[in-house]
Amino acid sequence: DYNRLLMAILHNDIPRIHQIVNAAMRNGASVHEIVNKLEDALEGVYRPRGYGADNLDIATLVFRLGGRQLLFALNHKLGLPSLCTLRNKSTFASLTPTIGPIRNEQLDQNIQAIMVDTRAASVPLRGVSSMIDEIALKEMAVHFSKFNKVGGLCWKHSHIVDPVLRTYESAVSIAQKIHKGEVHLGKELTVIGVSCFSKDEIYPILAAPTCKMEDAGDMEGILARTIERWNASSASVSVGPAWSFATDGDATRRAAGHRLFLKTSLSPDLTLYGTLINMPGLNLFTGTGEMTLDFDFKHIFKHDFFFESISADLHVNIGICTLIQSPAGIVLNNGRVINSMMLAQYLSWLPTYDETAVTKLLHPDDPQDVPRAVELMLTVIEFTKTQNSLISDSFSIDVDTRADLASIGLLSALLQSILIPFINVELSLTQQFDHLSRYAHLAFAFFHAHRRSFMSYQLYYDTQTMVKNAFFCLAKQQSLDLCAPFCLGDVRDNPLEILFGRTHMIGGHNSACSYAQALNCLGAAKDIDGVFKCHPELDPGHHRLKLTHQEGVDHINREIWKGDIISGRCDLPLAWRKGHDDALSILITSQLGPDHYSFTDIFSTREVDILRPFGQNKYLGISTDDEFEDNSRVPEDPLPIPVPPPIQSLETVVIIRGGRVTKVRMTKRSCSPSRKRLSTNPHATRPPHHPMFTFLLIHSPLPYQLGLGFVLRTICCIMVVGYISRQFAAWLSIKTSY
Repeated sequence: DYNRLLMAILHNDIPRIHQIVNAAMRNGASVHEIVNKLEDALEGVYRPRGYGADNLDIATLVFRLGGRQLLFALNHKLGLPSLCTLRNKSTFASLTPTIGPIRNEQLDQNIQAIMVDTRAASVPLRGVSSMIDEIALKEMAVHFSKFNKVGGLCWKHSHIVDPVLRTYESAVSIAQKIHKGEVHLGKELTVIGVSCFSKDEIYPILAAPTCKMEDAGDMEGILARTIERWNASSASVSVGPAWSFATDGDATRRAAGHRLFLKTSLSPDLTLYGTLINMPGLNLFTGTGEMTLDFDFKHIFKHDFFFESISADLHVNIGICTLIQSPAGIVLNNGRVINSMMLAQYLSWLPTYDETAVTKLLHPDDPQDVPRAVELMLTVIEFTKTQNSLISDSFSIDVDTRADLASIGLLSALLQSILIPFINVELSLTQQFDHLSRYAHLAFAFFHAHRRSFMSYQLYYDTQTMVKNAFFCLAKQQSLDLCAPFCLGDVRDNPLEILFGRTHMIGGHNSACSYAQALNCLGAAKDIDGVFKCHPELDPGHHRLKLTHQEGVDHINREIWKGDIISGRCDLPLAWRKGHDDALSILITSQLGPDHYSFTDIFSTREVDILRPFGQNKYLGISTDDEFEDNSRVPEDPLPIPVPPPIQSLETVVIIRGGRVTKVRMTKRSCSPSRKRLSTNPHATRPPHHPMFTFLLIHSPLPYQLGLGFVLRTICCIMVVGYISRQFAAWLSIKTSY
């Protein structure tokens, strides 16, 4: 009998053999009876009853990805649960459509059906992060037979129509209002989801068509209504309190979130106050229930670049990597502009990057590629580490190169402060928040000195808001449960992005889907997301949302984090102070004035903080740009370089040897190497405002022939020696054009 059993298993592919043997063993069957059951299963006479959770999960995945026909085929071939069994034993996610304006009952029904009813009662309370974003939608009206109503109309203006199809005239009336432009077909779908801290699963609770004509007031109403309904439902008690509201860099949502989540200062009666008040410079304004605004760190990293037209104003949103590789670049030190041209010149020094690799790194084919953005930031950090010895040697390189490397070193420190906390799995929670504090102080000092030349108001607001929210959420976790872990990667809207990715996958990556189809795809994506959270080994991940280009599930997750991330073991005020001290040690070596990083004096008043660097209760990125005079330290651009004369004319080059000045007449062709050198570094250090240097610029073409670096070094040498030779002084009084 044992040989028969082994031969049956060896020579036959028996569907659900585990269930057959398990059921037979529970009934006390002998080996002979088990073999007979296996033979009956092969002939299709016997099929074991009962399915485990894994079988139902796989069947759900097959049904949601491949449809009922694929599930039917695998049910007969592999013994997966049928669709009828699946419906009896599982619950499919189904969103209540938003027909007409957004109302409380729509949110209440979705919160109850999608969130509360699907969670186990024994799950401990967790903080909740809400998030909002949009996906594309085909502009068409749809009929929901269950309600006998017309959907797909924008929620903002649909209050002027009756969506119920009572008669033929009802349909004609809706069509006429659409034709007149009084109501619009939704061109995008606004989706709000909620996610628990320490969990990756997302729960969509609102999906409303939009015509993209909402202003900040409309968006503020949506966010406020969502928070109100969450707090009014049983979810706030059974799931957890709302901590933050995350979004991307959308200007309308930024303004709405600012109005809603920076209304009142933190009350001294709260437990949070005793912790956060000991962090000078941290903004303590919150919304109802101490909720804070959040921005996704991957949106901040990557090469986001898009325009938005809001109320006839033009808003530009860029990420850190776009800022670095743009022609305008970023200014951190001594007026040096770090842009793609400068980085292309120096990153090729790395042995692993040739000119082609550097070009691909600085100008990616896909601006939304997060791994490529992270790779660029890591490359800048690696380059600085390899050049530390060169920078410290004052005689190994010229002044221009040393100034460039010093500026890139400051950029590396800035990037390391904001990137490493999210990707270095060896860091403890305290070390992660040390880095975030260092970034907050470094960014404050650079922005205080250079303003827009450092980064845009919007990007500065987004990054500092992200840092603020991280500190607030950890303080809330410590108040809720000191023994629970806190993952820094939870402060983002990444789960909603993943849900959208699954939605597009289900729809065949076709953005032209109707509102009804979009709702079905969102429900299916929610079911798939739930299966993948139970079986992460089945999830291939999304290459554009990972932090690396590695295959498989993104290796940056809380399960493999090696550092200590228990919330109660992190001293937040101490971490803030450590970041403050680290930033000071970096800034002291820079050429910034102490008035920009004297944090003790600057933050001595609560009216100045990382979000209000100039006080007056003005939040740059939210306030209009002309409310502050831009007194940044970057000098104005020099006058345009005049067009050189024809090749027959001669140019003068001066050579200084042993205190003697020699004038050499050279042709335009012989001067070309100097011109080439100047063109490779178009953003060289601009000259100081000095009478002698002003005279030299006005009365001589020398700086443009030899390069500004040569002139600066020459003048510095003369000032150090302490005298100017008679020949050089005499030459300065003579115009050098021939």
